[in-house]
Amino acid sequence: MSTWKEKLRRTVTVEPVIFLYMTSTFIVTPAYQQMIITKVCQQLLKNDTICNNPEHHKDEEEVQVKASYILLLFNATLSLVSIPPAILLGSWSDHAGRRTVMAFPSVLSLLSGGLLLAIDLLDNRNVYWTLMAAALVGLTGGHVSIFLSCFSYLADLSMGSNSSRTLRMAVAESMIFMGGMIGFLLGGFLEQKYGLKASFGAYMGCHVLALHYIILWLRDPMSVKSTLTVPSEDDTVKEEAQADQSGVFILKYAKLSFKAVFKRRPGQDRLKLHFLIICTFLNNLVAVGDQSILLLYLKYEPREFTTALFGVFNSARMLLLGFGLLGLFPVLMRCMKEMTLAKLSAVFRSASYVLLALSNNTKMVFLVALVGAPAGISQAVIRSLSSAIVEPHEQGAMFSFSASVEASCILIASSIFNGLYPLTLSTFPGMPFIIMAAFMLIVLILLQWISEMPTTQPRLVL
Repeated sequence: MSTWKEKLRRTVTVEPVIFLYMTSTFIVTPAYQQMIITKVCQQLLKNDTICNNPEHHKDEEEVQVKASYILLLFNATLSLVSIPPAILLGSWSDHAGRRTVMAFPSVLSLLSGGLLLAIDLLDNRNVYWTLMAAALVGLTGGHVSIFLSCFSYLADLSMGSNSSRTLRMAVAESMIFMGGMIGFLLGGFLEQKYGLKASFGAYMGCHVLALHYIILWLRDPMSVKSTLTVPSEDDTVKEEAQADQSGVFILKYAKLSFKAVFKRRPGQDRLKLHFLIICTFLNNLVAVGDQSILLLYLKYEPREFTTALFGVFNSARMLLLGFGLLGLFPVLMRCMKEMTLAKLSAVFRSASYVLLALSNNTKMVFLVALVGAPAGISQAVIRSLSSAIVEPHEQGAMFSFSASVEASCILIASSIFNGLYPLTLSTFPGMPFIIMAAFMLIVLILLQWISEMPTTQPRLVL
């Protein structure tokens, strides 16, 4: 029984953590967006009857514009607070273990959920209190800390097998979309049936489950660092003494993150890693921008989505993205190279955003979900290739740097898309999605460039 349990522990690892965290994120995202829209409406129109029924004020351009700018402030706060923890926590997890870093975001997300619930319950609370909720989530890096710790964990387990690593990371990446499907579907149902309070309660419940899973089930994998690059005891003592004496213990981990990315590597591996990080940046820039304005865009005429229909669309979209990684990707890996699949994924994602920009009815919007089904493949391949380039003891440091880049996307994407959307609202509301499609074409060019670089010999794993 003990052997069976250990095998199961190595098979089912961080996937439920990502699933629960992303489920909670996709439950709360439309909920706080809707709360911001409603509170802005109450402030501007002074009419609770209209503002408590979202379908009545969806065409108010003034409400849309101000709500977009407040969402920009929300995302800017989340991004700025997230960047420092994201830089530090990955390198720290290389030494302190992955589980501790995984647990941090859920602890403060519980506090953030409680604050959002209080803002909703108290009618006289100013909409700007939501910025405090964003800051609480950002203090431990938010979802980027979950990603860096979970993908570092998988890199530790699959060291020495590139194909196994790619497939495991694809499964973990699919949990983002499966969590999105459940989150959007459940969030839309709870909001429609029981109101925002139920959505915030479900958000907190997911984090309680995630904490219990991390504490009771997960075990930190044995560090491969000890088998490959074992520093001498004198060097370790010397480094620790220097860190303690200089009082820059925290900066030590930030330095390790930068070193893992910018150190010299065989062949063109360093340049390849830099290109992969740029691809990660652009992928996340588009993903954050998408979620920042999608609710506003779909509720605006002529699409006129209700909150429930928005939840159904996002659930269908996430289900197809998850199927693309869990079902389509392993099958296609048998007959096509992973880099080829990554490039095709970028093409389909770009096409889906062009279609979304031109959509003027419900059928066209739902067709976007079908066209974009393979869109998640590219990021899974990018994570696997990045992990294969760095040394085993640099996994957390590399993912930490990548996570800080992802955290900066929240601010940059909000600045671009939440700032652009009000400006194009009266002429071409879909213009931000055309910009997203252009970014995906840049990812395609970079992936083609990477695929033409000579490969270096894989490291010998003892």
